[in-house]
Parts: sequence; structure tokens; C-alpha cells
Amino acid sequence: MKREAKSREELLAGMQSLDDRLKKDLRDPEFKARFEDFYLEAVIAEKLHDLREKRHLTQKQLAAKVGMAQNAVSRLENGEHSMTLRTVQRIAAALGYAVLVDFKPMKRGAPAVA
Repeated sequence: MKREAKSREELLAGMQSLDDRLKKDLRDPEFKARFEDFYLEAVIAEKLHDLREKRHLTQKQLAAKVGMAQNAVSRLENGEHSMTLRTVQRIAAALGYAVLVDFKPMKRGAPAVA
């Protein structure tokens, strides 16, 4: 049986449900701490992956530009390995980008990541 595509409204409703669930889960201090540990690295990994693809580079090609093994690039992009700020800078430079860091005031009770 062929599965029907969801409408835009159904997709947005599902996204809202995820957002509501995250807000609820973030009230749990243990979940909030784990989320904060993981979230920022996941966002950076996803951004580096997207920039690499935007430049039409394979992981192997990027690895050669940065001076690391292809499997190291893969682990970084998949969130399997923590990266240092220096590593982020090296990869960004190899892709033709600079790293910009910004700090914003936190709202009370909000996660430490934005």
C-alpha cells in the first residue's frame, strides 16, 4: 500500500508537537543538561556537513584539505566525536568560512544553547 504524503499543515502540526515536547522535556534538569551537552555540537556538525556539501566536496577531499583522515571527518559530521574550537576553525577555513561566536543573555529557565 502506498503511503500518502502529509500535507504542509500536518507537517507543521507535527513540528509544533516536537517543540511542545522539547519544552516539556527541558523542565527535567537531567534531560536539560544532556540536551545542552549534545545540542550545540550537533548543530555545528550539521552546519559543517551542509557547508561541505555546498562546496561539492567529499569527506575525503575535505579531510585532505584539513590534514585529517576521512573517517575523522565522518565521525565529526555524525556527532560521534567531540570537536575542539580549533578543529571547527580549521574545517571552516578549508571550506572558505570564518567562525563567528556570539553570546546572548539567557532567559530564566531556558537552555544554555540557542
